[in-house]
Amino acid sequence: MTSTTDVLISGAGPTGLFLALWLTRLGVRVRIADPKPGPVQETRAIAVQARTLEFYDQLGLGDEAMRRGRHFDRLNLFVRGQWRGAVRLRGVGDDLTPHPYLYILTQDQNEALLVEHLCGLGVAIDWNTEVTTVTQDNEGVTATLERDGPPEVVHARYAAGCDGVRSAVRHALGIPLSGGTYQQRFYVADITLSGKVREGDVNLSLDDDHFLAFFPMPEPDRHRVVGQLGPDAPQNATFEAVRDELEANGLAHMERLHWFSTYRVHHRVADRFRVGRTFILGDAAHVHTPVGGQGMNTGLGDAANLAWKLAQTVHSGLENLLDTYETERRPFAVSLVNTTDRVFTGIVQNSLGARFVRLAAIPTLLPLLTSAEAVRRLLFLTVSQTRLHYPTSPLSQGAAGRVRGGDRLPWLSLTDGRSNYDALRALTWQVHTYGPPAPEFLAWCTQHDLPLHVFPSTRRSRRAGLSPHAIYLVRPDGYVGLACPTVDLDALDAYVNRWVRVPHNNSFDGRTALSV
Repeated sequence: MTSTTDVLISGAGPTGLFLALWLTRLGVRVRIADPKPGPVQETRAIAVQARTLEFYDQLGLGDEAMRRGRHFDRLNLFVRGQWRGAVRLRGVGDDLTPHPYLYILTQDQNEALLVEHLCGLGVAIDWNTEVTTVTQDNEGVTATLERDGPPEVVHARYAAGCDGVRSAVRHALGIPLSGGTYQQRFYVADITLSGKVREGDVNLSLDDDHFLAFFPMPEPDRHRVVGQLGPDAPQNATFEAVRDELEANGLAHMERLHWFSTYRVHHRVADRFRVGRTFILGDAAHVHTPVGGQGMNTGLGDAANLAWKLAQTVHSGLENLLDTYETERRPFAVSLVNTTDRVFTGIVQNSLGARFVRLAAIPTLLPLLTSAEAVRRLLFLTVSQTRLHYPTSPLSQGAAGRVRGGDRLPWLSLTDGRSNYDALRALTWQVHTYGPPAPEFLAWCTQHDLPLHVFPSTRRSRRAGLSPHAIYLVRPDGYVGLACPTVDLDALDAYVNRWVRVPHNNSFDGRTALSV
């Protein structure tokens, strides 16, 4: 059997499903295949950050996501079973994002949500189906799909490997996954428990030779527990091998075990994120420690970055955008792996220096440092991924106010309960101004079929760094492409002619897209 599609996606985890949904919303034909029999049933990854929730809002999934999970904003620190302090993030992000908290929405919940929306758009997922051979030329990608029965050959214009750390697509492309693996073994458990750990918060416990991290689950008194196996633990260790240390000092008492697994932690980044017409995303491109709950969110960020670029290329035939995927996403992956590696090493190593950091330095310094609002704000910006930007991308040009090309568009709450992010649900290039636009600029937007959204210039917008009367050309993923302090039609023309293609069905008429 043979078939054709625009984009073939290998892997129906959160990254692949999110990529498929965004592409489908933009009118791109997709095929998505996964050797699993269906969405995962285990909780696995558990947190979605504010930036991910903003992407969900753009796709119309935000309200449903908020009905399924729970938020938290405090981390408690225990040392040798005794509570030593807490870090609270409440309030530090209220002016930064519509989601100023950390959010629990487990991997199985994310996958169920994405599958439901894909099915609602008529996209069938090829479960029990593996993408095996992948070849490509200047015209497209040819792949073999193996399942029960005869194999299928799929011809696609582009392909995306979202198929995990053992990615068949990455191996077919010959891309190394450079880095290493920690010597220690770790475990993860999904447990209903009681004890000193505080319900609804993250709880971190540090001890002489191990650490424990407890993350709240959507159900009351249910926690995700991450810990380190001792050197004498058997290869096929069960929960009983770690139960004593978990229940020591009354820290926790296990009432019901839902899931338990052991694993090794990698810190690796692929040497390339693109070869020809094929891309890799998520764990296929980068894998790192669970510190900060960044893994699933980074894969979803990969998908949000690539989806609109693929869609514009499919519809326009111009491929210059596609080079910017690796340019923007790989440096962030490298930085993330290096940062989480340093933090994780300080927590899990058993040297005298690491023990001093774990038992003395962290308990003493963490409450002092995080008592300053500036430190807590920086921590939230980093963990929430709202600080992520692309300053060196060729797509990022200009500056106006404190906003530069490549920055995430500052979120601005309006007086009527709306926000400037409501406009991003169009999933298209658009222009934002804060103050009345000049008549010649309105005519320019009409000529280029670009939606123009006009917001009032207020103290709040200026505090967010948005300059009155400046022009912000915003990408479909909510990042600023070009920022002009004044109307500069030559700069706008040069940028649009190089990078921007607006869908032919865009209905902008110079009037109806105005927002006030």
